[in-house]
Amino acid sequence: VFISALLLALSGDWDLAWDLIPDEDYKEIWVESYDPEMHLVFPEGVDKGRIVRSALVFIKLADDVQELKKENLSKILKRDKALLDPTFKKRLRRQELENLICKRNFSDLVNYLLAEPKNLNELQKLLYHPEEKIRLLSAYGLGLAAGLLNRREPQKVLDLIKRLLYAGADSASSAWGALPACGEVIRNTGDQYSAYVKNIIAFLAFKENIPHALIALARISEVNPKSIKDKPYLRLISVFREKVPLWQAYIIQIFSNLKARELLSEREFLCSEEVRIFDFELADYKTVNLEELWSDYEKLFG
Repeated sequence: VFISALLLALSGDWDLAWDLIPDEDYKEIWVESYDPEMHLVFPEGVDKGRIVRSALVFIKLADDVQELKKENLSKILKRDKALLDPTFKKRLRRQELENLICKRNFSDLVNYLLAEPKNLNELQKLLYHPEEKIRLLSAYGLGLAAGLLNRREPQKVLDLIKRLLYAGADSASSAWGALPACGEVIRNTGDQYSAYVKNIIAFLAFKENIPHALIALARISEVNPKSIKDKPYLRLISVFREKVPLWQAYIIQIFSNLKARELLSEREFLCSEEVRIFDFELADYKTVNLEELWSDYEKLFG
């Protein structure tokens, strides 16, 4: 939490963050016993017998660090602007964004998203497209853009992750593409937002959200297995025991990427079927055999 707060204060400048000296370059104040749901502070640390464990952290940078931050941020913005073609400074209609998605033209899509912020909001609407392929490819494009946007405006990326999680948790709507999109954003931003992996795992408690959460976790596990392994990932075992072939395919992939042995003892629950899963690199579906996936998983441990 502290590192996330410090990075936000420094506009995501990792190098500058590690060079700062506490009490000299910045001051920090912690407010303990904060309840994030009620937005209240309980001085005694207890609310009706319930221990309130969360905290708020406030960081104030020294004046010279503030100036250095502005200087560095200015350089980043100038560099990014130089990379952007001004012709992409244009608001697109949803159908135009969908056409770019269907053509797999992610280069132009990312340029439009970075040059015109309103396109980012419009693309999010495609996460609720009736066709799953469009939803997942939209999530993929959103993740690519977030990886670049995070260099200059990390607060916008943080807000995006929160909106996607709120959308997934909204009982009045469907999580659909929101959770895979959240996974793509986390996948493309290194460790900075890996704390939110725990939120994705929490969606495994709701059957309608399980496939979407599994896609997100499988994608994150490919590039940052540690971000999952230090979370309560063993909840995946009870999901595996539900004997849903598609769910099992993703779970085997996740445990393989984590090089985690815990699934080995669950062989009796494995379905002997072929399933179609979405391959983001192919930008299309592929068929996988669960027995073959399991065999490859077992080979990791000799």
